[in-house]
Amino acid sequence: MNYRKTMILGVCAAFLLQACNQSPKTESQGTSTLSADTVLDGHADGKNSNLSKLKPEEASFIAQAAVGGLMEVEVGNLTLQKTKLEQVKDFAKRMIKDHTQANSELQTLASGMGIKLPGALPSAEQSHFDAMKQMMANEYDQNYMDMMVNDHAKTIDLFNGASRFENAELKSFALKMLPVLNEHNRMAIRLDSLVKLENRGPKGDDLPNVDKRHKN
Repeated sequence: MNYRKTMILGVCAAFLLQACNQSPKTESQGTSTLSADTVLDGHADGKNSNLSKLKPEEASFIAQAAVGGLMEVEVGNLTLQKTKLEQVKDFAKRMIKDHTQANSELQTLASGMGIKLPGALPSAEQSHFDAMKQMMANEYDQNYMDMMVNDHAKTIDLFNGASRFENAELKSFALKMLPVLNEHNRMAIRLDSLVKLENRGPKGDDLPNVDKRHKN
């Protein structure tokens, strides 16, 4: 399953209505990873929030990165409870560590811009998370690793786009995170293949393929 089924135009419209009292249509670039019901809030304590100064794609990137990072940590913690495979458990620990650090850095960056990040998972991500709670053993491991491969590929696309922003802080954050995300993706692809071998059916049938475009 892939929790990142989103409508980026809805996010940008909601952002612009809140920050600029406008609703122009924008074209999305890259792969979206954010639910349409998630928006950023400005909180500048009496000062003008920088939210209105961000371009739509910059505001969208911040929100997507925040929700994606939060989901990585939440699902990682769930995986430590669910999986019986030590390699999957070690991978989940790495995701928790790296994404907790990245989330903290993004929080600091956003706070300096007078932006409040989402504090909880949006409805689509929460529904997916709740569904994963009901999975057991092999089913859970397969779904988790498929999600990790698919989502890291999409996140790499997202951060590649951000690495070309004019906003120096966002560009620097994206460039710093890309090597980490690429390493995560390589790890996920290798581990996903191992889990598939573990779960191969009696007739040798493979489970559904996942998107492995980013093998760098």
